[in-house]
Amino acid sequence: MSADLHCHTTMSDGSDTPEFVVGLAKRLHLSAVALTDHDYYAGDYRAHEIGERVGIRVIEGVECSCRDRERGNKVHLLCYNCKYPEAMAELLAKVTKARTEAVMKMTALVAHQFPITEEAVMDGVSGSGFVGKQHIMLALMKAGYVNEMYGELYRSLFHAKTGSCFVPFEDNDALEAVKVLRETCGVIVLAHPSVYGSIASLHDLIRAGIHGIELHHPDNTSAHKDIIQQAAEQHDLLLTGGTDFHGFFTETRRLKPLGSCTTSEEQLAALLEKSAQLWN
Repeated sequence: MSADLHCHTTMSDGSDTPEFVVGLAKRLHLSAVALTDHDYYAGDYRAHEIGERVGIRVIEGVECSCRDRERGNKVHLLCYNCKYPEAMAELLAKVTKARTEAVMKMTALVAHQFPITEEAVMDGVSGSGFVGKQHIMLALMKAGYVNEMYGELYRSLFHAKTGSCFVPFEDNDALEAVKVLRETCGVIVLAHPSVYGSIASLHDLIRAGIHGIELHHPDNTSAHKDIIQQAAEQHDLLLTGGTDFHGFFTETRRLKPLGSCTTSEEQLAALLEKSAQLWN
């Protein structure tokens, strides 16, 4: 068996609840699953209870939204099994606040074209407080203006360079985020290095103190996998795998069913061993 260590739920930008995702992982006979919602950690506590009930290990995780200030590219960091999650509260709150403010500005711009309101957008938001462009699209879908999440309308509104309603927000500095995340005694892993060009930031992040790299991801290229494996061998880093599951809120046209990219039992054991070392 193997583990899917990169999954999103309704606590951020996934379409399915933590209960559904954990239950699906069990039905797929995975040995473990990690819920790694964007900039939100608390949802995993409920998933832990579900995991115990249905008989599957749930690993607590979070995906932190960051940026390489020197190069300008986005960097996402996965952090697992934090002993002191409160140490990253300010880090997560800062980017959540910035994202929410940007989404409200985007909502106002979209409202010039379609009769949607902030209330309609917030109606789709879970108790985590995470609000994203996906919730604007949900409001538009409910109002009957579009029947898909990521299509022509999404791109025309929210493309980062050409979208008529796109408003950027400031992510956390990636190297500073690594310092903060190390204070949590959690295992820090660079997510999907081939996405956002974050492979360019790899060696700076290694020097900053990450513990591993996500090798198995649907969007990682073969060339980047070679670089990842070489870096892992050279610096004694963990290797992980995850689908980056979002349910039907998957942004790319490539399907990403849960369990299609996984962490092997050997790699999972190494991650758990590293976690135990950090806790001690």
